[in-house]
Amino acid sequence: MITNHTELLNALAAKYNLQTYLEIGVQSKSQNYNKIICPNKTGVDPAVVEPGIVRMTSDAYFNLIQNNNPLPSFDLIFIDGDHTAEQVKRDFENSLRFLSDTGFIVIHDVLPENEEGTRVPRDTKQWWGDVYKWAMGIASYPVSYKTFNIDNGCMIVWKDKKQTVLVNHVFPKSWESYKDIGHKLMNVTDAVEI
Repeated sequence: MITNHTELLNALAAKYNLQTYLEIGVQSKSQNYNKIICPNKTGVDPAVVEPGIVRMTSDAYFNLIQNNNPLPSFDLIFIDGDHTAEQVKRDFENSLRFLSDTGFIVIHDVLPENEEGTRVPRDTKQWWGDVYKWAMGIASYPVSYKTFNIDNGCMIVWKDKKQTVLVNHVFPKSWESYKDIGHKLMNVTDAVEI
């Protein structure tokens, strides 16, 4: 049974034979990064000083690799960096550009437990940020998605060739709208099936 983001990432990697992995927001390699079974891994975090981790912001990293020839392509991308709606929006849109056609993006902390833990700037110990504000607009992207009600919400996203139009995403979404319709907008399910 899948109960957290690490198990979800590894289940995806195993089932779909995913080879290349990008983790945005590493914190410590031992927490998640080292446990991921993909053979080719890249971690990006401006505050982590560990071998193999690119020490820069995700914005700087994507800017750095955008002119590589050939362009990098990742089969699995985990977004768990700066937990603000605006930064997650940029991380997601950048990640989508470098996602393989059969790959997946997993966004963490889209289902916060309380409003106090979503305030930006952070003023509580337990903090999910306002990722949910961005996540409620995921349908505006040319993707398919579902959100698993595990580990404070793990949204899994993959490309959908049937949808081609990127609709402009509007901020902010209120805590009240999240409580009323957030789970419906994010296609939340308690059953974790990949």
